[in-house]
Amino acid sequence: MKKISKIFSLNLSKKVGKLAVEKKAENVIILNISKISSFCDYFVIMTAKATTHIDALLEYIIQEIKKLYGIRPTSIEGEEAKQWVLLDYGSVIVHIMTEETRDFYKLENIWYKAKKIKVEEKRGKIVYVKK
Repeated sequence: MKKISKIFSLNLSKKVGKLAVEKKAENVIILNISKISSFCDYFVIMTAKATTHIDALLEYIIQEIKKLYGIRPTSIEGEEAKQWVLLDYGSVIVHIMTEETRDFYKLENIWYKAKKIKVEEKRGKIVYVKK
């Protein structure tokens, strides 16, 4: 398997973040873990309002990333439980979580050394704010 470039990984993580905000995910954060992890470069973490929202986000992200980049996640975990669904795109791992699950696991605290980018909508545009 060829190594995916870090620029592609960053672009993919930003696109996933943008798609999540478009589908009304809350508190969308990109963590750059490339310097502190050997298994991937970026996490994209988001909160879904309900299990049905998890389904909508999951379907939308998978469809749009396939259309744009021609790729699908290598694996999907947690789809049945619908509390924390993980999409593995290799260098980018997407975490879609309920608020309770996100509050319990606090991934941002575990990966506190990671550089953070907040993805949000301001005046109808998606913006990326480094934290």
